[in-house]
Amino acid sequence: MGRTKLPFTALNDTYRYRIVREIASGGMGTIFEAMQLGANGFSKRVAIKTLLPRLAGNKRFIDMFIDEAKLVANLVHENIIQIYHLSQTSEGWHIVMEYVNGISLHDFIRTHALMPEPLPPKLAVFITSRIARALAYAHSRTSEDGEPLNIVHRDVCPNNVLITTEGLPKLGDFGIAKAASTVMPERGLMGKLYYMAPEQARKEAVDFRADIYSLGLVLFELLSLRPARRFADEDGEDVLHLAEDGRLNWDALPKDLDSALRAILEKMLANDPQERYADTNEVGYALEYYIYHSGYGPTVVTIEQYLTTHFAALLDPRLLAARERNMAMLERTQPFVTQPPVVTPSTESATTQR
Repeated sequence: MGRTKLPFTALNDTYRYRIVREIASGGMGTIFEAMQLGANGFSKRVAIKTLLPRLAGNKRFIDMFIDEAKLVANLVHENIIQIYHLSQTSEGWHIVMEYVNGISLHDFIRTHALMPEPLPPKLAVFITSRIARALAYAHSRTSEDGEPLNIVHRDVCPNNVLITTEGLPKLGDFGIAKAASTVMPERGLMGKLYYMAPEQARKEAVDFRADIYSLGLVLFELLSLRPARRFADEDGEDVLHLAEDGRLNWDALPKDLDSALRAILEKMLANDPQERYADTNEVGYALEYYIYHSGYGPTVVTIEQYLTTHFAALLDPRLLAARERNMAMLERTQPFVTQPPVVTPSTESATTQR
């Protein structure tokens, strides 16, 4: 995208942000890299999320956009992408957030599927454990009066997790997150069908256990480098019915997967929410015990070194063309690993996609 085509003159004039480039565009908005400018040459690299122009007059989407900013502004955790500012100009609504230099977990998985060696299971567990800790933090937040907010993310998936070049996983895109008091059955589904818990796909009321299930699907995919849920089964049933029934492709897991790790995964992915872990703190503990109980285990430094060794093409913008060629090759050779089905945004439903 050429510099002259970048938008938001009003954003620059009012808040002194210089738009650098478009990073990504999804169902609700577009994310840009930008520089925040200040006195005496001060500058800070940030990301700016904007609402798509076609949604600018849609109150439901505007409310979701504003709610995300207000909600995440008070979630200060190293594994959650930070929100700095919410603004409205003549060109629409904007959320200023932490700029994450790294790769999405989705790209991490897709690229790794091209490699001859699998992802070491303990690295998969470490990444998942950090996301679990981010969710546990969000799930435990309270109001100013001390009342539990019971936040439910509802869209935990590889696209919404970034890994920094320093090896730190970060959860983002709380665009459809809600407090439990408002998480009731939707007239339309919101989120990515592939990563939904069965009760969410059935449009039932959900709580934090739906996030545990979605996180289990992420761990499954890290371990197998293939989806846990087919997009359609051999009889042609679509992913919605598969999600509602909780049917998973357990055969995709490595044959030599450690039984203790499989037991953790099965508990996270229990069809009945009552049979899952009691909360995400328990998930985090189970995952951390698995990788550390016998001694030293992976850290962010381990992930950083792994990225440097195996993912230089994803971390170096000069190699972007090679990255895109690899992605195209992956889609041809392993079409089973692809973008998950997403509910089409409408006035009754919404989705966010990095």
